[in-house]
Amino acid sequence: MDESGTLTKANAATPGDIPTLVFESFLQALEASGTSTELIARLRKTLLVDKGFSDKALKEALFPETWDL
Repeated sequence: MDESGTLTKANAATPGDIPTLVFESFLQALEASGTSTELIARLRKTLLVDKGFSDKALKEALFPETWDL
């Protein structure tokens, strides 16, 4: 989108970028709501860096203390 919020060909997301945009928007909303920065960092690593989408990967990001046992 340009400054006016209009989607243009030059700034349109490619299909591969859409999950990244959605996850980043979700993480920004979590930040705005006051969610723990540690939790957001773990989710960002899992979703955007490692691209881990399994139940196990998300549970580990959300509840790391239960996986250290």
